[in-house]
Amino acid sequence: MRYTAPVRDSESGFTLIELMVTIAVISILAAIAIPSFFGETRKATASAEVQPMFNDLRVRLEQYLQENGTYPATIGETTLYPAAPSATPQPLNPLPAAWLAVKIRISGRDQVRCAYTWATGAANDNTNIGPIAAGDFSANPQTGFSFTAPATGWFYLLAKCDMDGINDGTDATYSWYFTSSVDPTINRLNEGK
Repeated sequence: MRYTAPVRDSESGFTLIELMVTIAVISILAAIAIPSFFGETRKATASAEVQPMFNDLRVRLEQYLQENGTYPATIGETTLYPAAPSATPQPLNPLPAAWLAVKIRISGRDQVRCAYTWATGAANDNTNIGPIAAGDFSANPQTGFSFTAPATGWFYLLAKCDMDGINDGTDATYSWYFTSSVDPTINRLNEGK
């Protein structure tokens, strides 16, 4: 029997080109997925804050109506509390006088990122409806929530949020959330911004 040196099989492993292509594909996928992930996280964070806040405000406005026969005076879209939204949480307490008059009691966190307000009005009276509430919800891009005064006394709640910390001071660079006495659904505009 004759002894022969083992024949070296072809080398196993990856070439440099194969590794570079793999890294390029992973980088492209990460570049697509990571911003989407953070966008969804901002949306979830805003919804988790806005929904309980709107519920608290809705209950107190309805309670005020039952006790006084009318909704409280409007504070309008230009009077937000806290004064400006922030990408980082800011304290909600102490509450402003208009909120205390309605007996607002915050049941959730006392740190918020969004700024809140409400507007109220009489039946068929559009006087107190601000530009965000009245703007065209069906336009592209949307400019508001298409709210008009119903045939009964009404209110709407509005939240202005800066979830991404990037804004130029115009309404289009903020997220807006809206609900009303007519429709308890929370509508969203520029969600996640």
